[in-house]
Amino acid sequence: MKCKIFAIMLLLVFLAVNAAAGDLYINTVSYEPAPVSPGSTISVWAYVYNDSPYEAEDARIKIEMSYPFSLQPGQTAERQIGKIAEYKTVAIEYKVLVDTKVSDGKYNIPFNFGERGFFKSKDLLVQVMSRTPKLEVIETDITEITPGKITPVNMTIKNIGGSIAKNIVVKATEDRTVTSTGIVVEREIISLGGGSKYIEYLEPDEETVVELQLGVNEAAELKNYSVPITMEYYDVNGTARTNTANLGLKVTADPDVDAVVDSVRPFAFPGMEAELTVDLFNIGLADAKYVVVELEGQNVEIREPRQFIGTLEADDFDSFNTDIVVSPTAQPGETPITLRVIYKDGKLEEKVITKQLSINVLNAAELQAVAGGGFGLVIIDLISLVLQLVGLFVVAKFIYRKYKKFKEKK
Repeated sequence: MKCKIFAIMLLLVFLAVNAAAGDLYINTVSYEPAPVSPGSTISVWAYVYNDSPYEAEDARIKIEMSYPFSLQPGQTAERQIGKIAEYKTVAIEYKVLVDTKVSDGKYNIPFNFGERGFFKSKDLLVQVMSRTPKLEVIETDITEITPGKITPVNMTIKNIGGSIAKNIVVKATEDRTVTSTGIVVEREIISLGGGSKYIEYLEPDEETVVELQLGVNEAAELKNYSVPITMEYYDVNGTARTNTANLGLKVTADPDVDAVVDSVRPFAFPGMEAELTVDLFNIGLADAKYVVVELEGQNVEIREPRQFIGTLEADDFDSFNTDIVVSPTAQPGETPITLRVIYKDGKLEEKVITKQLSINVLNAAELQAVAGGGFGLVIIDLISLVLQLVGLFVVAKFIYRKYKKFKEKK
């Protein structure tokens, strides 16, 4: 009988102790921002409520982490809350990391809690929704290419979207297109070699450099071109996506001007006048515009030292003439003539090139051989007479000046 009374007393004490304990619930769980994006950090809250007229003395809570979630470094999964007053709520915050490669969907975060142990649980359902990845070509290392050449172009590709892009293929658009009427249009700039580049993935704000070999047709017109660059990739949900960027390139080339003496007619001889013909040609791929030539010679008088030529087209030539007078004191042999060519290139920038030309001044024997026989002797005699007359004129002028000074002194 005494044992039964003692047992009843222990039960009443136990019930009294439990009656004085708190009654904990998690009435609300939430997260921010919502929805969650891959690779982000979110704040998770659990609101622990004591639904009892008695104080909870040893409240505890524990968050359970599994893929795609993990706690931010420095955070602890189990928290000792301690006392919670009657009918009061305590907010517990966790910082949670979301995996960058997680697919869209709903994922569960469990909470265990209680007083003096973990006897109850509450689940938080988190919606993961990725932002769309987007690839762009943000930079290239060249803007100009030359006809007939293969040029490597380095392009910086960046993921400016909000989620990861996977299995990326970068390539120039096909080298030909077919119009609605069936006409095939060939592109002047095409991708050579493999024609495409593969990138495993790009995180948001991540960038990488891709090199494509671009070739330009020899007959390509010198102008600006827009080359479509296609980027095919997949988002985290396996959805195929395509972005196209237009790569701006200018096909350009430089003129290459050269010149030679075509002829001196009838011939170059000291004291004689002749007609000099110069051939000017452009072996470059671009036109030389607003061409002006200037001639300057040693022991040679140039009657028209500066002439306007105009446009000298690529793979073309032009000739110009001028009368020259070889100095009577010129020595037979090669006599230098300096040619300056002033022009504007495809960028309308002024260029100046200097070419050293020469003419062959004949001696008496060479002149006789060129002129031939007696006629040549007559020509030589006439030239000698002219030189003698010039000499006499110079001497007479000198004597006259001396005589004039003599008269003035008297």
